[in-house]
Amino acid sequence: MDTNQSYDEKELLSRIAKGDEQAFGIFFNLYKDRFYFLVLKTTRSDVIAEEIVQDIFLKLWQKREMLVDIENPSSYFFTAVYRRIYIYFRKLALDKKILKVVCREEVTQNTTEEMVIFRESERYIKEAIAKLPPQQQLVYKLSKQDGFSREQIANELKISPHTVKNHLADALKFIRSYLQNFVFIFFILYWFLKK
Repeated sequence: MDTNQSYDEKELLSRIAKGDEQAFGIFFNLYKDRFYFLVLKTTRSDVIAEEIVQDIFLKLWQKREMLVDIENPSSYFFTAVYRRIYIYFRKLALDKKILKVVCREEVTQNTTEEMVIFRESERYIKEAIAKLPPQQQLVYKLSKQDGFSREQIANELKISPHTVKNHLADALKFIRSYLQNFVFIFFILYWFLKK
């Protein structure tokens, strides 16, 4: 990167640090596609890529006062993207471990303990689905419970496939967030029942 571009980016970051939304918009346009394609290449999910990139920009805006201290903007921001991807995969690995404990496929011996955990997890999932807005709830059920494709759901509900994708992404994000509140309960319940 040449020093002139580096100076421009630093000037932009200085303006953002002062709360300049227009400067943030310019910065967003400079980096959004590069961040998105990097995350997409790594996660192979457009929904996850969009979510991670939105999260990165949201955090940058929330902590904008610190942007003036950045010496090498490109290096700093791409390190932040890689860090966020790492966090995503670490969380995914933890979620998979938890699901092995509470998921139906793992309830092979049908022990009382496993059935109790399975019923509890099912109850929390149903609670999360019930708390979704009606349209998201319908899209989620058609997709995950009835096995409809995005196009089929779009035709059924007379909405665009992109809207279906957004509803599904929002629904999944909410359900994941809702279930995270109960991860500790699942571990305690599993530990207690195994004693």
